[in-house]
Amino acid sequence: MSSKQARIDAIADAAADWREPDHPPRETAVADTLEAPNRWTEEALDYALNRWMQRLTPEALAEWLGDGAPEARTTVGVLHGPSGPLVGFRDAVAVWAEGHTYLGHTPEVSPALLPAFAQAVMDRADGIDAAFVEKGALLERASAVTAQPAREGAAAVREACDDHNIADDRRLVRPSQRAVAVLDGHEGDDAQGGLAEDALLYEGGGHRRLALLWAPSDLSPDPYLEAMARFRGVFPAHEDTPGALQMQKAFLEARDEPRAYAEGLEFLVSRGDPTEPSPEGHLRWTEYGDLDAVGDWIDDHRSVLGAVVAREPLHDQLPETWPLRTPGDLHLPPLADDGGQAVANFVRALR
Repeated sequence: MSSKQARIDAIADAAADWREPDHPPRETAVADTLEAPNRWTEEALDYALNRWMQRLTPEALAEWLGDGAPEARTTVGVLHGPSGPLVGFRDAVAVWAEGHTYLGHTPEVSPALLPAFAQAVMDRADGIDAAFVEKGALLERASAVTAQPAREGAAAVREACDDHNIADDRRLVRPSQRAVAVLDGHEGDDAQGGLAEDALLYEGGGHRRLALLWAPSDLSPDPYLEAMARFRGVFPAHEDTPGALQMQKAFLEARDEPRAYAEGLEFLVSRGDPTEPSPEGHLRWTEYGDLDAVGDWIDDHRSVLGAVVAREPLHDQLPETWPLRTPGDLHLPPLADDGGQAVANFVRALR
């Protein structure tokens, strides 16, 4: 069996090839993904792949995963969620690097990217064992499971683990969550651009959907809307997005509620109460008089809140217990953030 370092090197070597958009296996996998039933664009897929692959260097992987290795191999099932094209990618990388046997199940919306990259990794190291199976087969064969289901699917995953005698300490289930942004009016161009990316990269969806922007009551939304329009100039909306937003736009107009949108309806922003609007691509601008009101709302919704996005200098004014993130890394987090470390610790402890 290959060493952990050899497996890390194999992952990093595959990632180096996959940084090139015209790398044939990547091109084919992207094309297959664009044909699947989703609302992702080629620009968004390329951007996500580029940033993930840039993270997978030998040094970054070793720093994230550490030097230790499991005492024995086991079979780890990874149920990749439907809320993004690479949901569960870090889970797969951690399982491969630790030398466990990997069983993956990909959702209908993203059937090709993970299998193609897994094959590239296996081609470079004999000690990496990966296969993709149906969900039922995965649960029957796996002795441990990680999963990132849609929010409403988490209970079903836990029940399925119970049915297959997968104990609580051998499962890591992280359902899709929501994210909010807290603005203070001092966001510069970079922060505004990062917020636009967080809100619109996956057509307003993603594993941590950012749909609610808390803003001071005297803050104009115009600079933030302009940043979203600039983002759409680089990352055009999926052709189905305007149609998906049209009904909600008409509803807001009929009620004469404050709203703003791009000329081609590539995004929609409404002003109102702090509720998660529908559909994806519709954002809510909620005003606050002081940060205490924001804090009360976040405390009430903490169980379903995966991230609070705020410019870094504002972090010092917000509670350390909040899951704070900086604009622009919501959907493409560092390998070793809290979520990534939880994955690494879980996989390393299996035996």
